[in-house]
Amino acid sequence: MHWGMWIFWGSIAALLIGTYLVDFLTGRKYNFKEQEKTFNQNSAEADAPREVGRYNHQSGPF
Repeated sequence: MHWGMWIFWGSIAALLIGTYLVDFLTGRKYNFKEQEKTFNQNSAEADAPREVGRYNHQSGPF
């Protein structure tokens, strides 16, 4: 069971060190609060109200 502890804490430490290295090497270029939307995100946002109206069965055919 001792080896399980080393695997668990080692993977968490590797994850933290890896995220720090990526953050350091990219120069903290990633800002998750203000991301530009891709074309797919813009088209999905425009298409959402149309899809909601298409599958709205509250009003009958008559």
